[in-house]
Amino acid sequence: MRLFLIAFLFLLCCNCASDRKSVDDKIKEAPTRGTLSLDSQIFLGNRLFSEKTCITCHDIKNKKIGPSVLDIMRVYKEKNGNIVAFLKGKAEPIVDTTASQVAIMQDNINGFVRGLSDEMLNTIATYMMHVDELHTK
Repeated sequence: MRLFLIAFLFLLCCNCASDRKSVDDKIKEAPTRGTLSLDSQIFLGNRLFSEKTCITCHDIKNKKIGPSVLDIMRVYKEKNGNIVAFLKGKAEPIVDTTASQVAIMQDNINGFVRGLSDEMLNTIATYMMHVDELHTK
């Protein structure tokens, strides 16, 4: 009986070790998140637009410190601009390009937007395009 109990415990321990290995393998193979839906992109872009203080300078319809979102989107459409490239510092400003405005924009980008992932920057652009589409219909 004692030998049977020892054999049983040995088999139980071996089985637990093999189960643990499969759990570790599963953790390493964690699934990646799928693509955000359009509604999720707009929601996240809206949130980031507020949290990253873009809204402090850019109203939807009216000029504040900087041009409105509608004015920005109009110029970007006309000039086939890439707002994400601009936010990443890989494109020159094409809206309100006076030296003082460019300096303000650069400070804000460096302070609030730098370090955002491409996905986050894309959601901000998607939100701005959505705002434009809602107001130009």
